[in-house]
Amino acid sequence: MKSEIKDISPTRKSIEIEIPAEEFDSFFNQALKELIKEMELPGFRKGMVPESIAREKISENHVLSHASEMAIKQGWTDFLKQTDLEVVSQPIINILKMAKGNPFVFSAETDVLKEIKLSDIGAIAKSIKKEEISVEAKDIDEAILWLQQSRAKLEDKEGAAEKGDFAEITLDNKSKDGFILGKGHHIKNLEENLLGMEKNQEKELDSEGGKIKVRLDSLKKVQLPEINDEWAKTLGDFKDLEDLRKSAEQGIRQEKDIALRQKKRIEFLEKIGAKTKVEIPETLIKKEVEGMMDNLKARVSRELGIGFEDYLAQVKKNKDHIGKEFEKMAEERIRNFLIIRQIIKDEKIEAAEEEINQRIEEMLKDYPDSEQAGKEIDLNKIRLYIEDEIKTEKAFNLFGLN
Repeated sequence: MKSEIKDISPTRKSIEIEIPAEEFDSFFNQALKELIKEMELPGFRKGMVPESIAREKISENHVLSHASEMAIKQGWTDFLKQTDLEVVSQPIINILKMAKGNPFVFSAETDVLKEIKLSDIGAIAKSIKKEEISVEAKDIDEAILWLQQSRAKLEDKEGAAEKGDFAEITLDNKSKDGFILGKGHHIKNLEENLLGMEKNQEKELDSEGGKIKVRLDSLKKVQLPEINDEWAKTLGDFKDLEDLRKSAEQGIRQEKDIALRQKKRIEFLEKIGAKTKVEIPETLIKKEVEGMMDNLKARVSRELGIGFEDYLAQVKKNKDHIGKEFEKMAEERIRNFLIIRQIIKDEKIEAAEEEINQRIEEMLKDYPDSEQAGKEIDLNKIRLYIEDEIKTEKAFNLFGLN
C-alpha cells in the first residue's frame, strides 16, 4: 500500500492511498463470494448458487462497489496504524481510480492535531503567584445558615406572599417553578410582582422576553430550626454546635484549596497559550460547542423547568447567537486541553497499571454492588478516562501546581 499526505491547512490533510492491483483483486473475489452467499435464484437454495451462474447475474459494478468498501476500510485502518498523524475526525472519502485488475486509489480528507512547540513553561509556572487560603468566621456562618435553610420545614400559608415565603408558580400555563421569595430569580421583576399575591391568583407581567402570565399555585411559610447544640447533633456525629462549625471550616478549606489549585492551573495554561501558537481543528470546536449546547438544554429543562425555545425568548437570544458565544469558550477549553496533552507527551508522563487499577477499585466502592457495577459500566472507557486524569495530575504536579 502506498500513501501520500497533502496539506489543506495546518490541521486538515488529504491522504491519497493506493492499494496494489493484486490486493484489490483479492477484495473483488471476496466481495463476489459474499454477494453469492446472499443470492437467491429459482432452483437453488440461498447461498448455493454456483459461481459461474452467479457471475452472469451479478454486475461487475455491483461487485466493484462492494469491494471498494472493503478496500477503503482496510486501507484506512492500515494507514492509521503506520502513520504519525493524530487523526481527530471521520474521513471524507473520494474514490479516484477503481477497475478490476488495476490499483485501487482513494483519498481521505480529515482533521489532525498539529504538534505544539512549548517553551519557557518552567518559568511560567514559577510566575504563578502563591496564595494562602483563609477561612473567615463569615464563611462558616454562611455554611451554617445554608444548613439551617436546607433543614427548614414548609407549612401552608394563607394570605399575601411575603419575602422569605416559599412560592410555587406556573408560567404561561406550562412551566412550573418553586423558590424562596427574595433570593433572586432569573426572570426580571418576577419576585416583585409575586409579593402581595395570594394562592391561585394570576397576573400578567412585563419581562425582558415580553408578556408573561404567572399563577401562584401554592404558598408556604418557611419554618427555620433554631441553631443550637441540639440541632447540630441531628446533622451527624457532632458533639455540639462548635464541633459542627469545625467540620464546616474543614470542608470550606478543602473547597477553597480545590478552587485555588484550579485557578492556578488555568492561569498556567492561559499564560502558555498567550505565548504559544496552537492550531485547533474545526472539528474539535464544533464537537465542543455541540456538547455545551446539549448541556445548556439539559440544565434549562432540569433547573428552570421550561422549554429551550422559551428560555431563548426570555434571554432575547437565538441558538446561533449562543453558539457564537460558546465558540470562544470551546476554543479556550480545547487550547488548554491540547497544551496539557503536549506537556504529557514532551515529559513522557505515564500512568502505571497499578495506579489505574487502584483508582478504578476506589470508584467501584461507591456503588452498592461493585461487582454488578463492573458489569454495567464500560470499564474500558473508565480506564482511559482515569489514565488521562492521572497523567494530567502528574503534569501539573511536575510544575508545582498541586
